[in-house]
Order: sequence, then structure tokens, then C-alpha cells
Amino acid sequence: MKAFAATPSSYSVPRPAIRVKTFPVGTSLVVLCAVFNVFLCFVSTRGWVFTSSSVVAAAEMLILIAGFLVIRKTISRRIMIFSTLSVMYMIGAKMINPELSFKLIHDAAIAYIFYQIGVISGMRQARQAIWIIMILTLTLAVFEIFNPAVFGQILNIWQYYVQKGGISTTAINYSQTTFFASGDRGGVGRTFFPSLLGPHRVSSIFLEPVSLGNYATFVFGWCLATCRNRPGQRQILLFILCFVCIVLTDSRFASACCALMALIRISPLRSSSFTVLLMPVIATVLLTVAGSLHEIPGWLPAIKSDDFSGRLLFSGQLLNYWNLSQWMAFAPSPVYTADTGYAYILSNLGLPFSLVCLVMFAFSKNNNQTAAMMKTCIAVYFATSLCIGASIFSIKTAALLWMLYGATQTIGSPGAGGKAAARKAGEDRTLQGGFSSR
Repeated sequence: MKAFAATPSSYSVPRPAIRVKTFPVGTSLVVLCAVFNVFLCFVSTRGWVFTSSSVVAAAEMLILIAGFLVIRKTISRRIMIFSTLSVMYMIGAKMINPELSFKLIHDAAIAYIFYQIGVISGMRQARQAIWIIMILTLTLAVFEIFNPAVFGQILNIWQYYVQKGGISTTAINYSQTTFFASGDRGGVGRTFFPSLLGPHRVSSIFLEPVSLGNYATFVFGWCLATCRNRPGQRQILLFILCFVCIVLTDSRFASACCALMALIRISPLRSSSFTVLLMPVIATVLLTVAGSLHEIPGWLPAIKSDDFSGRLLFSGQLLNYWNLSQWMAFAPSPVYTADTGYAYILSNLGLPFSLVCLVMFAFSKNNNQTAAMMKTCIAVYFATSLCIGASIFSIKTAALLWMLYGATQTIGSPGAGGKAAARKAGEDRTLQGGFSSR
């Protein structure tokens, strides 16, 4: 009887298939990365928790540990060797330059962990993550734009950033609101629909307008990479929603970066590794040259005007002001680097090792044309955004970005997502066979 029960074909009436559903770990972790800051801001506003930088760091660390547990079996020996060499290099540089920060290790961990999560999860979970975050973003954005006073009472963003150290306790709140410092255009004037939307810049679940603009930018790039000559209705809708986010946050950077991505998408350079390699190099050179043309002898670089052109000029002047020791990360920068991405990377990693990392990314293997195009879009996004800041490394947007890139590697090939589907199909067939162990 036991042997008889083990043979699927011996059943007179076939049993229905029992489908095994796997928990969407990738989607859950990425969505958590996007929303945990808004949750901490809420509890901070209510006075339940004082959200110091340690609390925020602990929350990020827990997420990264969970992500590491998901990908632990996929880590290759080559990555372990490279990671060890990178850490040893930074430790050696730290002995020479005590002000060197190890935060880049944290930033690199976000990129690698969520890239691997994307490879494991596949395109289905990547799409789920995009739409869940988009729905949450637009829902809160609509509430914020139509009732900013109540939104500010529920989420005191200014207080949250002061508590965690993002804004100095002595900083003056010129807008006299509870929003982030850049949450109001003020006298500068809004670019998109100023008479309709006023000076306010929406931040939604990201709490700051810059991050919402970054989110809309790389999701737009993902749409460009994944769409064919005839994009589907969902992709068209996602394009439109990206534009809505850009308008709501009034992101001039996002609109310019998306336009550049679209131009490269229709050019022969859309999947070139040399393009990926050269874009940040050219951007760094142009910034340094521009800084040398506006050099003021004996004057420390500083932001004269807190807008796009002012940030670009400051980045160039700082890079031009440096000596070779600063470029090699062997001496501290005389000026803070948080508002210029290239200086932030070079002052903590050094030019040689930064170029090694860039070459590895540019010439990394692409499993398909979609992944190659996505990598090009990421290069455009990084090359332009690093000119004016280092916000691209924030986990609330970076987690989704790298998951999307990892997911594109599974298109058209039995990658981790495909293997998971194959295992699932095998489990279904086994269960349909009649539980032979009974």
C-alpha cells in the first residue's frame, strides 16, 4: 500500500495541486527601508521616543543584518577578498587621516546586500516593491500638499532631523514650519506650477524633497531600461507617476537627470561599459576645471547660494582647493564634504581605490540588455547626483535602487529568481504526487 501510494499515476482521481507561497522577503525589506524613517519621525513627534542618531543607526543595522541573513549563502569568495582589502585599505588610511569615515563601508553594504536580494527575489518582487512604495508615497504626498499644517503636526520633520543630528540645533528655521530645511522654495520660486502648488516642496514618506526626487529619478530609469518599443499600460502609468513625483517635489535635478537618461536610452551608448566608466570621471574633471576658473586665493570654498548652480560651484571649488593628500584620503578635507558627493567618496576612499571600484562596476557582467541599460541609468544618476550631494547613499532610496538592478539580471535567464520558481514548481509537483512519505 505504501508503494502504491507513492505512485502519482495510480490515483483514480488526481489530487489538486497544493501551491507553496513564499514570503516576499525582498519586497518587505525594501519597503521597510523606505518607511522606517517616517515611522521614527511619527513616534518622535508624539514624544514616545527621542530619535537620536544611535536609534536611527540601530534601525538601519537591524535591516542590514536581516538582509545579510537572506543573502548569506550567495556571497562569493571574490567579494569577501575584495571587501577585506577595502576595509584594510581604509583602516590604513585612517591611521594617517584620523578624520576618515568608515560610513562608506555601510553604504557599500547597502548596495551589495540589496543587489543580491534583487537577484534572489526576481522581477516580480521588484515590481511589487515599486508599486507599494509608489502608492504609499503618493497617498502621503496628496495629504501633505492639500493639508500641510496637519501633516506638519503629525510629522515634525525639523525636530526629527535635529534629534538625529541631520540639522544643527543652532540652525535657524527660516520657513517657520516643521518641514525639512529644503521643504520650501521661499523667495527662489517653484519651477513646476508655482501658482497652483505654491512654494512648498513635497517630501512624503522620504521626509526630505531631495530623496523623493532621487526616488522618482531612478524609477524613471528602471522604466526606461525595462520597457520595449511598446511599453505596457503599467509602465506608461509608472512614467506618469514619476513625473507627478518630480512636480510635487519640484526637483530640478530629477527633471534634468531624467531627460539625460531618455537621451542616452535612444543613443548607441545605452549599454556601453565605457560610458558607465567615463561619466563620473568626466563629471569630476569638469567640476575641478570649473572650480579652478572660479578660484579665490586664500578663501575656503563655501556654498554661496543653496541651489543647483551654487552646489555645483562649491563642489568644483572644493576639489580644486584640495592637495594631492586629500585626493588620496591621506589628509582631512579643510571643508566638510557632506554637500558634495565626489569629495565625500574621495576623502574617505581615495582616488586609486575609487577608480578600482568604478572599473569593477562598469565592467561587471550583464546577463541581458535590460541589466546593461539599467546600469547605464544608474551611472547617469550617480554621475549627476554626486555633483551636488551624497544623498544617493541613503538607505531609504538606495535599497530599492539596488534591488531593481539586481532583479534586472534575472530577466530571460534562470537566475536566482528563476531557480526559485523552478524549486517552487518542483515542490508543487511533489505535493501533487500524493505525499509519498505517508
